[in-house]
Amino acid sequence: MYFARPIEWVRQSAFRYVVVLLTAITVTIGLSFGFAYFQTSGNELIKQIDDLVLQEAAVISEGASLGQMNAYEERVRQDPRRVKPTAIFSTDGHRLSGNVQELPPGMEIGAPPQRVSIIRTDQVPRHVQNARAVVRLLPDGNILFVGWSTADNEQAASMVQRGLLFGLIPALALGLAASLFFGLNAHKRVTEMQRRISQIVAGDLKQRLPYRNAQDPIDNLAQIVNGMLDEMQTFIEDLAAVGDDIAHDLRTPLARVRIGLERARRNATTLEALQGAADRAISELDHAISIVTAILRVREIEQTRRLQAFDEVELAELVCEVGDLYEPIAEEKQLTLTVQANEKLVVHGDRDLIFEAIANLVDNAVKFTPECGSIDVCLTASPDGAALRVSDTGPGVAESERSLLVQRFYRADTSRHTKGLGLGLTLVAAITKLHGFRFDVLPTQGFTAEIAFPPSTLIQGDDRTI
Repeated sequence: MYFARPIEWVRQSAFRYVVVLLTAITVTIGLSFGFAYFQTSGNELIKQIDDLVLQEAAVISEGASLGQMNAYEERVRQDPRRVKPTAIFSTDGHRLSGNVQELPPGMEIGAPPQRVSIIRTDQVPRHVQNARAVVRLLPDGNILFVGWSTADNEQAASMVQRGLLFGLIPALALGLAASLFFGLNAHKRVTEMQRRISQIVAGDLKQRLPYRNAQDPIDNLAQIVNGMLDEMQTFIEDLAAVGDDIAHDLRTPLARVRIGLERARRNATTLEALQGAADRAISELDHAISIVTAILRVREIEQTRRLQAFDEVELAELVCEVGDLYEPIAEEKQLTLTVQANEKLVVHGDRDLIFEAIANLVDNAVKFTPECGSIDVCLTASPDGAALRVSDTGPGVAESERSLLVQRFYRADTSRHTKGLGLGLTLVAAITKLHGFRFDVLPTQGFTAEIAFPPSTLIQGDDRTI
């Protein structure tokens, strides 16, 4: 499957990166071996050998002019590695002494060192040896031959060549195989991601990009995209649910408006009857408009459009204001409303939104608590942060329904016949999420709602803006 179109995965970035790295390594190795080869067979080392040959030829010639051949004899005798070819020839080329079989042709007396091939007489079997050598004329008319073998240099150069050949080729092959492997692997992963994305685009929102839990850029990107897809799926599902809820909740008041207007048109005989039908229709339309307004309000908060209004907010002061607002309403319903807010706590947020969230909780408590009941509003602080609890002696909700209360238009069984839109706790959840607070319904007798303020959301005394 993946080998049918190799150009596609050869163009993958992973393949290109490995090829570039392999090329850089190859060039580095080639330059290193080239430098080593130049050092073993280049002009610099040859020059050193030539200097040695000239020096020793000069020493032997000087000694011969004094009638001493000790340096010559010592050089011939002390050559265990057979790298110092030395000999004396007559003017007609006949060897008089030394370890070189014959004088190489073309050598000029007094010329600089040159490369020659000789046959040594002290090796069995005899073989040709390459050397750098000079010839000098001795005082007695004979010819001195002094040379230095280049076998070590040639052997080192040959080793460098073999190392370059047998070291670089496997490295190239291994690097190419690695680049092909990584390129193919990346291509397979990208192809799988493309397949999953195609399924998502086709409507399968449950699909997610594969990743291997590794600290790899592609895996990190896949996890980020999966998180985005989770949010999108939740948003789309919520949007679909909101559409269903809006259709369901608006259908009833609009149907009542239509039925009322039809009856008024058919049965009303006086102006007062028509006005009464119109008033009831307006009331039902106001209810429908309030539903849409509340939904837009939740959406506005969830999209964090109010972040620019954030400032320091005194929680105790805000809680007391909410208590003062609802105290007359509670008294009218013969409820006992107790507010405890003695802690000096400051948070960073939108004062109006936080006020609205607290007011919604207290309003819910007042609405659903039977007459002669009690409501407690308590703001507390602890090492783990702070918390605002609103408790009442109302009917409460079943444990299975607690997590559903923040859904739009959800009404618990105990509150089906109580007037309301079912969006109060949804607003509270949206506001707390916007501020980084936590909202929860606690498993207590009656009903207890809590807004928790983590330490990171609280402003300490030294952090306040002056």
